[in-house]
Amino acid sequence: MRNNQRRTSRAAQEPPPQIHPPAGNNAGLAYVVPTEFVELPSKGQFYPQNHPLFQKETVEIKFMTARDEDILSSTTLIKKGVVIDRLLENLIIEDVDSTTLLIGDRNAIMIAARISSYGAGYKAAVECPSCAISVTYVFDLNKANLLDKCFDKKFLDEKNVYFDENNKFFEFELPTSKVKVAVDPLTGADEKELTELDDEQLITSTLASLIISVNGNMDSGVIEGFIENMPASDSKFVRTLYPNLVPNIDLKQKFVCENCAHKADVEVPLTAEFFWPG
Repeated sequence: MRNNQRRTSRAAQEPPPQIHPPAGNNAGLAYVVPTEFVELPSKGQFYPQNHPLFQKETVEIKFMTARDEDILSSTTLIKKGVVIDRLLENLIIEDVDSTTLLIGDRNAIMIAARISSYGAGYKAAVECPSCAISVTYVFDLNKANLLDKCFDKKFLDEKNVYFDENNKFFEFELPTSKVKVAVDPLTGADEKELTELDDEQLITSTLASLIISVNGNMDSGVIEGFIENMPASDSKFVRTLYPNLVPNIDLKQKFVCENCAHKADVEVPLTAEFFWPG
């Protein structure tokens, strides 16, 4: 289990696209790259004050270019597992460390960039959960919706969830142990750690990534000790409630298998291949 530490949408065409002309004597011969404004699911509300996106509801990104496609095809960046991070940093106009972006904001930027570059139709291989046959399915990225229950006070009251305005975390009581735990949204760096977890500690390590305090105690040893002995019912409660407490993009879409006609909700896969049209 890794040590727990406090962690620091679709395109919204609010202002018209901005143009950033290239510098140099040959500026008139170069293509000027347009930009767009992307709505951030977080509304900038969960970033620390020193973060570039603190309290910003949108972020400006430029349209993808051939140079960005070089980034996506770089075997070196792919092997290092940083190709998406490098791409996001190249697309965002402001100087932002992409690993500090909340997962929902990263997803929103990726979807907006994909739509503006190659269109909303995303063809990907999907394995049917019923017959296990891999079929090609076309996702409509325009159907992605904001998941923003974390801003709904009525929802939070119904779930007995307290939101700490100053520290930007959610606190709630677990149903079985009656212990109070606090959670906050994960960043890109946290997500990467989760993908590298040992399968034998998948649940406990995931919980250690989500929970930042136990009964107000933020000591990592206390948190990990509680998690290892947490009732399974409490563990399930946290993992079920958590997705509703963080701003994100709904990446699930209806899937109908062309082989067996099975219907299911399937996640849109966001990988490097996401940016290469089929």
